[in-house]
Amino acid sequence: MNLWMRLPRHPNIVPFDRLVVEELKGRVVGFTSIYNPGETLEDNQSRVFKLKWLEQLTRVVEDLNLKHGIMHQDIDARNLLVDPSTDNLLLFDFDYSGRIGDTGYVENRNDIKGVIFILYEIITRDNHFREVPHQKQNPNDVQGLPVWSKHPEVQLDHSVSEYRSALDRWVEERREGKSISV
Repeated sequence: MNLWMRLPRHPNIVPFDRLVVEELKGRVVGFTSIYNPGETLEDNQSRVFKLKWLEQLTRVVEDLNLKHGIMHQDIDARNLLVDPSTDNLLLFDFDYSGRIGDTGYVENRNDIKGVIFILYEIITRDNHFREVPHQKQNPNDVQGLPVWSKHPEVQLDHSVSEYRSALDRWVEERREGKSISV
């Protein structure tokens, strides 16, 4: 929460609202975020998943990692929602987030890996690659697959190959440029 509440407003992050403070001792007992009626990607799997949402996800991860030095460390469908008023993808739940290189940072939970796995899971509805501990999850197992078979109930606004190309370009840029890890 500490990292999240200090972030500047971002079009793809659910905004922090305020702290909830106990009246007697003045201790922080919770927080609120701005209410958003959108459903998470996990809760509404019937909607069309848009390529622009992948682009928004990679952009917010880029900003968190490279501009702010923060790793979200829990990129997952349950932590991504679509704002119905803007049609933007929003990231939330910063419980596992940490400053890169600090004690809260866990290399095996890096966001690049999270983006790779979540895109594969959205398209295929196959999450078996993440059923193992984080340190045993290998994004190359997913990226190296010759074919990602789209689940019959999944709707996309572009071909699977276009999603993979966008993902591969972004991962390659991160590997070649200013990078945290893959």
